[in-house]
Amino acid sequence: MVHSTVLTVSVENRFPEMQMAIHPNDALDLDLITREYSFFIYAGSSLDNFKEGKGLIGEGELHLLNECPLGSLQVSEKIGLKLAGSEKAMLILDGKKILLAYK
Repeated sequence: MVHSTVLTVSVENRFPEMQMAIHPNDALDLDLITREYSFFIYAGSSLDNFKEGKGLIGEGELHLLNECPLGSLQVSEKIGLKLAGSEKAMLILDGKKILLAYK
């Protein structure tokens, strides 16, 4: 598993239901280099629950966008609701699964 640094969350109403974006430089920590990825997106504060498959939001996309500010995670409204109003999150990647870890 690889993880990002802690990112500032912002909700983007223009995004489709299951879309999020980070700056390409933030994606280097996750070994991501192409523009778009599909993942099973999970949200929660427990790595153990993630490993057990709990907290699944659904299948969605992560885009690497230069226009996304460095150090930020832009999410759709649906994903933002699952983050319980948290202003900070870390991305943890495990194969085709990605956890939005928040407190």
